[in-house]
Amino acid sequence: MRKFFRKKMSGSQVPLSEKAYGKSRTLFIIEGGAANAIGTLASGVIVSGFLKFLGASDAINGIISGMPICAGVLQLFSPVVFRRMAKIKPVVTIFALVHRLLFSVMLSVPIFLSDSRARMTAFMILYVLGYTIGSFIGPSAANWLVSLVPGKIRGKYLAVKEGVALITMTLVSVLMGMAIDRMKASGHEELGYAICSLVILAFTIVNFTCLLNIDEPKAALSNNPVTIKSVLTVPLKDKVFRKILLLSVLWNFGLQIGGPYFSIYYYSVLGMDYTYIMLMSFLMSIIRTIAAQAWGRIADRKNWAFITKLSMAWLGLVHASFLFLNSDTVYSLFPILQMASGIGWGGVSISMFNMQFEYAPQENRTVYIAANAAVSNMSGFTAVLIASAVVGAAGDFRLYFRTVPVSIMQVLFVVSGLLILFTSLYIHRCIREKRSAE
Repeated sequence: MRKFFRKKMSGSQVPLSEKAYGKSRTLFIIEGGAANAIGTLASGVIVSGFLKFLGASDAINGIISGMPICAGVLQLFSPVVFRRMAKIKPVVTIFALVHRLLFSVMLSVPIFLSDSRARMTAFMILYVLGYTIGSFIGPSAANWLVSLVPGKIRGKYLAVKEGVALITMTLVSVLMGMAIDRMKASGHEELGYAICSLVILAFTIVNFTCLLNIDEPKAALSNNPVTIKSVLTVPLKDKVFRKILLLSVLWNFGLQIGGPYFSIYYYSVLGMDYTYIMLMSFLMSIIRTIAAQAWGRIADRKNWAFITKLSMAWLGLVHASFLFLNSDTVYSLFPILQMASGIGWGGVSISMFNMQFEYAPQENRTVYIAANAAVSNMSGFTAVLIASAVVGAAGDFRLYFRTVPVSIMQVLFVVSGLLILFTSLYIHRCIREKRSAE
């Protein structure tokens, strides 16, 4: 068994064939489906509901939900460690296994602990540690994927990968939402979360198996040393990439000023059950999958900056439109907003991933990606803290829009939408559109 794993981790010692490249790209699609299924059960509305079950307030819930963004700052250290490695596959594969196992244990905490403070403490440790490990390997894992996908097919490939991930994620979230609702109705909500932890464990095994069998192209080792200082300074000295760094800062601040509160608003304020929320997420995912295919084809014909600014402008308008979602419109307007969100996210999710690779030089790509992730996460977490302070200070305060009450969370959604629209305008005015040279 040890010999088997050593062979799998060491990979091929000769240049990869086209067949090997194709097999690895296919496995990365399956891996992405498993990873996204795990991600949806370890974030968003599931975690928001779990925290409410543990007794957290809305303000604390928002901060905790934003902790993964804070953990992303540690991506600064990723290129320092990985830069001089001949093979990154062993470390990425093992760390990916560990961080997803932590998520599995995290949702089963109520089964093993009865004290509320101990439950919350254990959850926090597992949650933060899991996302910290995941963030650390993020840039290298992304670089591994991109090294297997030529630029000329990347738009179409990422659209397919996104579609498979969304379908898997949505089916899992709907089924798990129904399971938690059923357990909650019977007075055993903690068992619903325990079922989620078992599902995470199953997908973790699938994910690990895929990573174990994905080949890693041989890369030349760089003789240039990488330090934390170089990660912070080299991308900033690049006039072209500096604009991408500012784009990521603007985008993440605009997104996170309201982002963590969407699921809290659905579950805690409007009182939607998991099943309805997940069914609407399923609807959004269908639209998002179709839209991603269309956005990907446009990107292959034109460029990534073009679809980024268009899809981002659309998403900004959608966020602002949540001003009109309340208890009276929850069943009429919510499905429309979810479908509209799907159109926007279909473009933003694949374009923001690829923009950083499009404008970063290949030689120092991991350094650039790590710096981009770190500054964007710092910006995002700053927005989370500001939003949490606003929600905590506002309490039950309400504004009124033509006699219709508006909660402070809805105000944050409008602010988020306006900031995202500004980010789209920034792309249009400041970032030169280019085609991939790869």
